Amino acid sequence: MRLRFIVLSLLLLADSAHATPQGWRWYNTPSSPTQQPKPKPPPMLPQASVTQTPPPKKTLTATEQMQWFQGYMAEVQNKAIINPTVENTLAFMRLSNFIDGKTTDFGMTWKEALLEDPSLSYRMKHPTESLARQTQNAQIKARKVAAVESLASEGYGLFFAYNGNTPLDQQLAPSIQAFADQYGIELLGITLDGKPLATIRDNKRNDGKLNIQTSPALLLVNPKTNSIKPLAYGFISQEELLGRFLNVATDYAPDF
Repeated sequence: MRLRFIVLSLLLLADSAHATPQGWRWYNTPSSPTQQPKPKPPPMLPQASVTQTPPPKKTLTATEQMQWFQGYMAEVQNKAIINPTVENTLAFMRLSNFIDGKTTDFGMTWKEALLEDPSLSYRMKHPTESLARQTQNAQIKARKVAAVESLASEGYGLFFAYNGNTPLDQQLAPSIQAFADQYGIELLGITLDGKPLATIRDNKRNDGKLNIQTSPALLLVNPKTNSIKPLAYGFISQEELLGRFLNVATDYAPDF
């Protein structure tokens, strides 16, 4: 019994020797339990891509639309020709009617637009009605005659260079003399081949003074300034010759 007590006492002492000694206040404060590392959050799953609204389809320009339509029409027409069934022919006929309608619509819109801006109308400057044309032609003729008279008053005259042995020159000569007489402009005939024409009142030989390779030729000449301006080569009517004077007088300004 005593032996058991001794053994028990020794065990208690041994246990007491290994105990943590007491200290001041916090020294023997139980240490915080070892914190376990927080589990890492699971990797983020990739978010499902948001379905984006597809971009709007490109609007074709008017030129692109026309190019497409022309190709489509060619296909319909060729199909009707290569395989002329009733169905294919009707398809082309319907397409042709559609085009006719568009053409009519454009024509009517054109007329409406001219009423919005009359200055764009060709008929404002060039009327097509007979009575209006007569009035306008008379006005144009007056401008041409005024141009001849104005140049004549500035000292200009006409040189008519010709070959007396050429039938075309012979035929033109009386008309040129009549023109000069009618509009009061001086005329001098210049014979290139040495043969004068009786239908021209005043003639001289060229003798190499004028370098003219083509006849007949009409030259507008101003002796005061030694200015020479070609008016016409070849056969020309009096009406057209009047227009040439107007061209020179207005420095070839457009009349349309």
